[in-house]
Amino acid sequence: MPNPKLITCMSCSVDQLKTRYNAHVAVCDGIVYEYMTINEDPKVLPDASGVDPSIMNTVYRMNDQDMYYNDMIEYDFGDSPSALVQQPLYADNCGGDDDHMTDEDFATDDNYNDHSDNEDEVDQENVPEQQHIIVGATDQVNSDEEGGIYIDPWDKEPPLRTDVPFEETVRGTTQLDKHHQKSFELYSWVQDHNVSRDAYISLLSMLNEWIVDDSFDKKLLFLPTKSEARLEKMVNLQGTKYHICPGHCRLFPLTSMDDCSCGKEQFFSNGKPIASMSYFPLRRQLAYMISDQDICMSILDTVTLQLLESGEEVLTDITDGTIYRTLKAHLFQNQTETNLSLALSLFVDGFTPFKGSGNSRMTIVHLVLLSLSPKERYKTKHMMQVAIIPADHTGDIYSFLTPLLRELFVLEDAGMNVYCEGGSIHVKVHLLLASGDLIGCQEIVHHTGNNSEYGCRQCRIKTTSEISPAGKGHGRYYPGTIAMSTPRSDDEFIQGMPDYGIKKATLFGQLKSFHGYSFFGLDEMHCIGANVTRKLWDMITGNFATDVNSTIKLRRGPCLDIGRAIVDSGSTLPSRIFEGSFRDVSKKAGLMRSVDWIMFLQIMIPTLVFEGFEQLVDEYGRNAEQVQALMSLVIGCTLSLQWEIDREDHSNIKKHLNLWHLHMKNNMDHNLYTVNFHLLRHFTEIIEKLGPLRGYSTRSAERAIGFFKRHIKLCVRPGANAAKIIKRQLLMCNFEHVYKSDDPIGELPVNQYVIPDEDEEYEEIIVWNHHVASVTNYNAKYNLIEYLTNYWHYQFRDDQVLHSVLDNNIRIGTQLLKGDIIFRCQEYPSTAKKLDTLVKLIMPTTSGSGMFFEDLLLFFTHTYEGTISYQH
Repeated sequence: MPNPKLITCMSCSVDQLKTRYNAHVAVCDGIVYEYMTINEDPKVLPDASGVDPSIMNTVYRMNDQDMYYNDMIEYDFGDSPSALVQQPLYADNCGGDDDHMTDEDFATDDNYNDHSDNEDEVDQENVPEQQHIIVGATDQVNSDEEGGIYIDPWDKEPPLRTDVPFEETVRGTTQLDKHHQKSFELYSWVQDHNVSRDAYISLLSMLNEWIVDDSFDKKLLFLPTKSEARLEKMVNLQGTKYHICPGHCRLFPLTSMDDCSCGKEQFFSNGKPIASMSYFPLRRQLAYMISDQDICMSILDTVTLQLLESGEEVLTDITDGTIYRTLKAHLFQNQTETNLSLALSLFVDGFTPFKGSGNSRMTIVHLVLLSLSPKERYKTKHMMQVAIIPADHTGDIYSFLTPLLRELFVLEDAGMNVYCEGGSIHVKVHLLLASGDLIGCQEIVHHTGNNSEYGCRQCRIKTTSEISPAGKGHGRYYPGTIAMSTPRSDDEFIQGMPDYGIKKATLFGQLKSFHGYSFFGLDEMHCIGANVTRKLWDMITGNFATDVNSTIKLRRGPCLDIGRAIVDSGSTLPSRIFEGSFRDVSKKAGLMRSVDWIMFLQIMIPTLVFEGFEQLVDEYGRNAEQVQALMSLVIGCTLSLQWEIDREDHSNIKKHLNLWHLHMKNNMDHNLYTVNFHLLRHFTEIIEKLGPLRGYSTRSAERAIGFFKRHIKLCVRPGANAAKIIKRQLLMCNFEHVYKSDDPIGELPVNQYVIPDEDEEYEEIIVWNHHVASVTNYNAKYNLIEYLTNYWHYQFRDDQVLHSVLDNNIRIGTQLLKGDIIFRCQEYPSTAKKLDTLVKLIMPTTSGSGMFFEDLLLFFTHTYEGTISYQH
């Protein structure tokens, strides 16, 4: 017997609920038509069979002209290769660099606590396309209004085709006239410096008056909207709008008119979705990066590096870890300029764009191209954001990650063909890491969370229930045992294991590059910075509501002294030496960010807590167990944060962090042993598998979050605002790739001397503004003769230098460029009132290597029998 609540659509023959029939018909076959407006009785549905589709389409296009804003218009380029005809097979197939991180680039990890309103503006027409999605994208089961089992709309889609590659075309460069070039450069500058739109227009008005007076080709600079429109024609980086539930339960396929299991109304009366989210395809962003010949060659240089042999000493990047070395044989082999296999990392992290606004939280979906060297991969223009999603996504983040997952499954299997000026490049992409903060990883893993019986996503440690230090109920803590607990197996993630806290299978487990618990990594920013060191300071100050035994508590007076000393020392150190800022930790601990806490652990605790005031030593004695344990924690974390980790370092990390573990377990109250202290014990195995923690840190994601927090200005609809910012950022980055110099320091001085390196072992070093001088002129001040004799004697080791006369000529420079960093020396200091000649060095010592701070006195080069040396 037919269901009286259902009506069969005449176009697609699919039964629809009466309550949703009008909205479904409104977009079925890509035709939007408001039937209710042509019926005298709104309760009577029109006869769909009697309406001419062509008329309906015409009405739609006439009535909908004014609904869309100019900044999301799609353009037809008209010169794509024939292979692009295959693009509609996929639903979403449309659509200045600062390497130095500042305070503002980092956010503390107080994520996911509040709600977010990420309703996007309806400002782009999405052309319906054939959908393909893997079955089971989300598998939560709920009851709908019919009383039956709710089926997620993505589960109704045909299986994903992963054997047909994506096709992407990157248009070649065109010669820009002067006013185009300057308009786009100004537009890029305005975005970089976060200039308001009103100020931008005022600036343009003033400049255009000058341009007319000064005969600047008599062509005015473009207004912002025109610059954006012209850039969009040049760079096809449009996003795709997806309908999302207003309650932020899930994201729907483009043509879906299904209700949500929550029962909330999904559409306006005209058939438009109430809430939407923009997604910027990953493949298109990658295509524009790869089409840049310099980036392509940089990738090739990185991926073709000779891998470390088993047992070699130094780990410098993720490519040195055992995971990459294992995967290389079948995922990253035989790479050429026209056939690349790229490695990516994914980070999800929550943030609040406005202070004191708890209802506008967002989650960034951020990707980093690991196939670039660390020096290049963390540049702003090389990082990618595909979406900003609601942070209050009801724990089902996979629904919002579905467009990205669909791309990844195709990119790792069939890949994509990129057509650009240099020819065709076939690219495959493999995700090596999906990480973020604790809550983000918990959602990705489908883990019950750190406050559960099996609260670690790395191993099966069984937590203990204790009264919290705040005295507000019980929490789960991790004293564990002396030996490490059993590691989680790959099957726990691929199949799910509810008995041990993995509620169900993770879709990332279906990727070819999946490698078990290490796939979700460990992050030094959130673990060491935002949690371990912050908790450590609470232990030192006794900042707990209940009386707990931390063994390292100091009196209030010494804690205040430490805070004052930190502030006093900040004025004498250059900011470029440290990534954090110097704050009075005794008064402003709540303002400290992850990088500040990391600096506090590495620098302040060993100097101010131990050496400067010897507070703990005075309190407990130099050889006290807690003093030794705290120093072990500092050493273990500091070694873990190095870019280069040798076998001895690796062994010492394990030893020192185990000493801290034993002290916490045996001496401190167990309710201080939180999950992040436990995760320190996993550092050694993760470093062995993935290389140094810095190579896949969330620092880049926090940096991107800092950018968005500064640029998002609409409190009412921050989601729509964030989508526009992503689009503008993509336009700027790609304009700079193609049309703008990438030189971070401007035009190089004419008077420069390049120090030759025959073996090309080191980065190019350039001495600027150089002149010829003599050793004797500077010997009295710097004792150059002794240092040069010792240097050359060390180089040859045959005593020949001791019996020869050194050349008296040297070449002196006022500045030095190494890589992309400019150094100054005391002989020619900066006119700025700041200390900028101090450098941090890792140097060999009799016991291995150590960190030193040195002052740069003089830049000069000297030649001995044809051999050139550089000295400072």
